[in-house]
Amino acid sequence: MVDEWDLTDESRRLRSRTRTVGEYFAAEQSLPKPLPTELFETGRWFTPRVDRFGQVNVRGNAYSVPVRFIGHQLRVLCCTPTA
Repeated sequence: MVDEWDLTDESRRLRSRTRTVGEYFAAEQSLPKPLPTELFETGRWFTPRVDRFGQVNVRGNAYSVPVRFIGHQLRVLCCTPTA
């Protein structure tokens, strides 16, 4: 069903533009660069200490962890917001 929608959408024109959606897509298809081959970190590492309630605070938010980690320092990866 989605493939059918894509095919019908290719002939659609946006407002007063001279080319169709499919023609714009064909022209821009070679422009994106390939994805990088090396891995990269998408967040930020923190090392909070687990408090006596079994929680860690990361960037103003408290998260529960198993009580066996109370008093230990943990390594936490916090994803950065995309906004």
